[in-house]
Amino acid sequence: MVFLLSFALTAAPTVAADGTGSGISTSIGTYLLTPVGSAHEFLHAYLADLGLLINPGDTLIFSWQANNGSGPSIYFEIHAHPYGPYIQYYNATSVSVSNASFTAHDPYSYMVFWRNLSNTTQVNLTYSLVLLLAQPSLWPLYIAPVGMALVGAAAVAVHLRSRRNRDRP
Repeated sequence: MVFLLSFALTAAPTVAADGTGSGISTSIGTYLLTPVGSAHEFLHAYLADLGLLINPGDTLIFSWQANNGSGPSIYFEIHAHPYGPYIQYYNATSVSVSNASFTAHDPYSYMVFWRNLSNTTQVNLTYSLVLLLAQPSLWPLYIAPVGMALVGAAAVAVHLRSRRNRDRP
């Protein structure tokens, strides 16, 4: 039983909604960026591969640190490769970024990219990605009932007024 429980906890996904129906998903992780010229000098991943399915209107809030914010600086960007062209949406070169955001406007497969810029230093990258789902446009559900209520109120007012006028001698 202990083995099954430990296996289940180990195999559990690191990305999950913070509550049923919350519309919030998170991805937290670490990655070792090796010096420039080595095999693992960058991390290039689809947000979907990190468990974040981003759609138009969704907002990604992201934070990351290189060696707990002590550096060296690394390069970061959010981009997409729709139908061949490369479109960059955000970039920064820093030792950390805290609570920056990006809102998707197009139905693309977005990617994140971190690159170690140092020739000599390994970088322990820690990141946190929070996806806030777009809220549906519900204004027709509010406007239609309010409009119907106003039309109904006007009809009742006209009816009462005409009845009052008929009852007068």
